[in-house]
Amino acid sequence: MPLARLPDGLPPGRFLPGGSPGLWLSYEPVVAPGRLWAHYQAQQDATGWCPVLMAWPCATGRGHRAEDIDSVDVEATMTDSWRSYQDLRSLRPPHPAIDEIRPADAALLLDDPGPPFTRWPGLACASPTHPGPPPDAVARQTVGQMLHYFTTRFIAHIALVPTRRSADVPALLGWESDAPALEFSALLRTWETRFGARVIGFEGSSVFLSVASPPLTSEHAARVALEHVLTGASHLNDGTFPFPEYAEALRGERLWSFWWD
Repeated sequence: MPLARLPDGLPPGRFLPGGSPGLWLSYEPVVAPGRLWAHYQAQQDATGWCPVLMAWPCATGRGHRAEDIDSVDVEATMTDSWRSYQDLRSLRPPHPAIDEIRPADAALLLDDPGPPFTRWPGLACASPTHPGPPPDAVARQTVGQMLHYFTTRFIAHIALVPTRRSADVPALLGWESDAPALEFSALLRTWETRFGARVIGFEGSSVFLSVASPPLTSEHAARVALEHVLTGASHLNDGTFPFPEYAEALRGERLWSFWWD
């Protein structure tokens, strides 16, 4: 994809050497990162560079290509993830494999009632378009909320990734995480369409999304929460959040976050 130019008004930074697809990163954390991020986001369609915030550098730039994301069959991937998830939940005492599972995982298996589905229900339907700002504007509003989650509090590097779709960023970034970045970006493309999702920042192995049209009903939220669980994100599979509570918390929530050990 030809790149017109880098956004104007960048702080001192550099291209990471040998990167493909590529990554530009500020040398230091920036002042007023939310304001700067919004400035570069407004130029994204013209420049072809998607901005994200990083609490600290956590990527190499040597990631997958957009064509790799194109090749992922999201429905098939999620179906396979559902089968694996069901296999995990079937491991209950006196099955000998239960001894190989971490205590938190065992607690999930024994105490969490889990998703209210006996078979893979398919991807959740799209949310009706919510009244209010469009997805990019919601992203600008949500960045400030995200920054409160950074352990460094309002300190973040600016990163630029050569794509016009923020959904592709985890895969293209060369993200240093145990996340299944390629499959996650493919799923994010569908969230982009169905829920107005945008990738806005990273904190190590955590990623933050803004969501313009989150689920509003309990039934829809349960379907969406199931997709979250099937990403394999650690905090959704270690017993930290019982599924019913997590699903209910998604209703109307415009900041989604995921992290992997």
